[in-house]
Amino acid sequence: MSAIEVALFGTLGRDAEHKTSAKGKAYLRANIAVSQGEETTWVNAMVFDVAAIDDAAKFIKGARVYLEGRLQLSEWTDRDGKQRHGLSVMSWHCRLSQIGRSRPERDRKPPPAGRTKFTTAKPAASSSASNGAELNDDIPF
Repeated sequence: MSAIEVALFGTLGRDAEHKTSAKGKAYLRANIAVSQGEETTWVNAMVFDVAAIDDAAKFIKGARVYLEGRLQLSEWTDRDGKQRHGLSVMSWHCRLSQIGRSRPERDRKPPPAGRTKFTTAKPAASSSASNGAELNDDIPF
C-alpha cells in the first residue's frame, strides 16, 4: 500500500496529550475535527514535530491547527468487542493556526492601556437647532 500524504486544517476536540513511544521518542496525541460545511470528520494524530511538542501546553481543546503527515486507515477493537475503523495521521509538521481561534480566551492578553474601542463622536449642540441651519451645509460637488 502506498503512503498518502495530507495537509489538514482543523480544530482540536480535546487537549493534546504528551506521550512517549516505546523507543523513548516524545510525541503528541491529538484528536482533530476537520469540517467542510455541515460534515465533520474526526482524525486521530500522532505528532512528532519537535516545535509542536515544545508548545504542547498551547494545544488545547478548541485551538485551530494545521498539520501535515501520512494518512492511514486504522482498525481496532472497542471495549464492547466490535471492530472499529478510523482515520489517523502520523504527522511530521503541526502548528497552531493563525486563522480562527488559535489562542483561547483564557490565554489572551488584555488590550494595552489607552486603547479603546472605536466610538463615534456626538455632534455638539447648536444654538441654531431650532431653525435647522446646521443642515444647510455646502456640498463640494
